[in-house]
Amino acid sequence: MKNEELFQIKGSILTIRVPAELDHHLADEIRSGAEAIQSTHNIRQIDFDFGQTTFMDSSGIGLVMGRFRELQLLGGKVRALHANERVRKILKISGVSRVIEVVPEKSWNL
Repeated sequence: MKNEELFQIKGSILTIRVPAELDHHLADEIRSGAEAIQSTHNIRQIDFDFGQTTFMDSSGIGLVMGRFRELQLLGGKVRALHANERVRKILKISGVSRVIEVVPEKSWNL
């Protein structure tokens, strides 16, 4: 995927549009792109948009938690947006939903 399809920057918020299938290869690609953006912009919040996501393995959990740990040190936050039931279940079982806000797919009150 192209960076302009994956990443959107508005002020200090980076939105990452997670693809339909988030595997090890794409997680590495997204991590590298996010790190590059964070090194050149004053990012204080990362929103992972899971609106198109149907599959995520443990590397996706690692991606989200890595961004969380980095932003937590800066006083920032990470959110999971438009998470369908399957993604919410993965985030809950992995413990991610205990440390970041998870907004269901039908909730548009952002």
